[in-house]
Amino acid sequence: MKVKRIAVGVLATALCLGPAGPALAAPLSMAKLAPQVTGTRLQSALLPASAFGDGFTVADRFDTGNALLPPVALFSPSDSTCSLFQPYTLVVGFGNTAGATEGVTNSHPAIGDYPNVVLAAEQGVLQFQTIKAAATFFSQAFSLYKQCSAFTESVGSDSVQLELTTQSLSSTTIDTNEAFQLIQYVDVASRPAVSFYQSTAVVLSGTNVYAIDNLDGTNDPIAAWLLGNLIHRVQALYKHH
Repeated sequence: MKVKRIAVGVLATALCLGPAGPALAAPLSMAKLAPQVTGTRLQSALLPASAFGDGFTVADRFDTGNALLPPVALFSPSDSTCSLFQPYTLVVGFGNTAGATEGVTNSHPAIGDYPNVVLAAEQGVLQFQTIKAAATFFSQAFSLYKQCSAFTESVGSDSVQLELTTQSLSSTTIDTNEAFQLIQYVDVASRPAVSFYQSTAVVLSGTNVYAIDNLDGTNDPIAAWLLGNLIHRVQALYKHH
């Protein structure tokens, strides 16, 4: 993941410098279809980088463009692997009609305050044609994370090896919606003294699935208010449909 690569690079540099300040969905009549917006519109409603803290800037972003995608599932979370699947970076191919994602990074992390420092974060939303399709994706994502209790992934062009171990995975409710929170302990294989946590929250709300994750030095779950703000910003897009 690009943001992980950036975060690992920022952390390594800061440590060297020392402390410093497959099927088509069943056809439905247009009257029964849920309101839909394009990926470009979804992108416009994502949280600003500043929502994650002072000094955060956009590292990368992607959306599915100005047209809706056909609701054809080319693959599902159950087809993926632990090291490849991320519901907020893979926004095409799950049978969703639109999607958007954005990664942000802390350009000036206060490494001297470690572990109380957030290095990077990502947010994303997948829009499906039906509540059932969104719920199926959400359920499969939870099942995959449950299976992926420990694995290694390679990030970046320099193939930095990260070893992830699940510390906790729990179902919860966020903004009255079904959700789950995941916390993974992350070791950087090339730097045994470096470790941090990746926290992930995924929310099912209507025909949309939302996700936020961050990399930091503490094992705190993603704040419910942050996800609530993201959900409300996206839901505001549908008010005129």
